[in-house]
Amino acid sequence: MLPTYLVTGATDGIGKATALALARSNVCVIIHGRDPDKTAATLQQLKQETGNSNLHTVLADFTSLEEVAVLAEHICDRFPDLNVLINNAGHLTDHRQLSVDGFELTFAVNYLAPFLLTLNLIATLKDNMPARIVNVASTALGGGRLNFSDLQQEQAFNGWQAYANSKLANVLFSHLLAEKLEGSGVVSNSLCPGLIDTNFFHTNSVFPKSAYERMRPGMRSSEEGALVPLYLASDPAAAEINGEFFIREGRDGRRIMRLHWEHKTATQLWSASEGLVGPWLKFKGVGHHEAVGTSPEKSFQAC
Repeated sequence: MLPTYLVTGATDGIGKATALALARSNVCVIIHGRDPDKTAATLQQLKQETGNSNLHTVLADFTSLEEVAVLAEHICDRFPDLNVLINNAGHLTDHRQLSVDGFELTFAVNYLAPFLLTLNLIATLKDNMPARIVNVASTALGGGRLNFSDLQQEQAFNGWQAYANSKLANVLFSHLLAEKLEGSGVVSNSLCPGLIDTNFFHTNSVFPKSAYERMRPGMRSSEEGALVPLYLASDPAAAEINGEFFIREGRDGRRIMRLHWEHKTATQLWSASEGLVGPWLKFKGVGHHEAVGTSPEKSFQAC
């Protein structure tokens, strides 16, 4: 039976490059998108380029947690052999917007949606262990500041701060999830793909054109941005790695970046998140034990 991979946000950028590389290895790839035409075009392109007939599409707009919940249910029913979940879909905006459910849009798309999707797929992943969860984040998390009295940035919104907060939340979730899954046969890891030239730099004004031009010489392609996610998702050497954060090293390399994260903050975030996605949360039981202890905070340089 072929390994089955779900890649979210797979119609563009790093997600599409990841899905294409996986398709070339002749595994089963589930391509997630929100736009029907773009998703269908991506499927057709990947089939033509790879000759892989085990490619499929699923649709869900991550601005709606109802659609995320329906997506998870659809995956469990249609693809019960799911082995790997790659949480790649992301969002960056220069002004405060609200999701369908009334949450700040960056927080909703970048964090709440993958949080909900992951938890609702946990049972299926456990059934197919060894399994992997790969969370595409960023060292922008070093600028993240989680204010639990204002997670939705209602008091003062800043697009880059909202993005950094969401990436910090992604990694705290990934690390705590890894602890909860210890010994289950499912591993959870996160990563920064590097400075990649994607649509993020062209669909909003968070980065002025002058700033983009200054950064452009150091940017990498989406294909290079997919290298670390692919390693964590498919390389045999990464099969038992759990609870780590990886960054790029050189063009093709990668290394673990040790993060000193606050367990208390991660637990508080998890609890708050369960409350926010509660109406759509199907599966709450993740691990058989809770890890204890805390670690000091550490600052990180933005990616």
